[in-house]
Amino acid sequence: MLLTLTAASPEIEDFVIELQIDSDATFADLHQLIRQTCGWGKAAPSTFYVCDERWHRERTIPEDGYEDDTMEEVELGDLLEDEGQRLQYVFDPDEGRALLMEVSRIAFGKSIGQPCCRRQHGEPPALVLVREEQPKRATNADLLAALNAAALADDEEDDFTPSNDEGFEMDEIDPEGFDFTEG
Repeated sequence: MLLTLTAASPEIEDFVIELQIDSDATFADLHQLIRQTCGWGKAAPSTFYVCDERWHRERTIPEDGYEDDTMEEVELGDLLEDEGQRLQYVFDPDEGRALLMEVSRIAFGKSIGQPCCRRQHGEPPALVLVREEQPKRATNADLLAALNAAALADDEEDDFTPSNDEGFEMDEIDPEGFDFTEG
């Protein structure tokens, strides 16, 4: 049985690949086909998830593991039996990035020697997400030091010493000219 799988990226709108692979191939074979098609080298361990029609994960097929069957052990035909069946291929587990896949066609009685990419549109997402450098977040100690420095600067400016900068001489001030009333 020949499976045709369509994969798209939720982060790149115009990226779509269509892969063909035999149902007796393993998830490891599909994993290698995806990596080859997208031009990705080896990176963090990837995982397939068989999903329901709402993309809820029902079955995990890890690259390596102890409790679940691994990609090397599970054949595609064991879990992919219907057109429209959905998968997620998580290629960046740290960021939760994945390709969304669907069995778009099943050809009974047909086989293909070598798995292949039948069609590709657009550029695949980068294997590693490059984030813009975030500005350094100030710690409480940094904020306290800045406040202390500002307070010290204010104290220095608040010291009043009469001088000629004000445009008058201290001995020119007539204290009797000020009306102070006690009351």
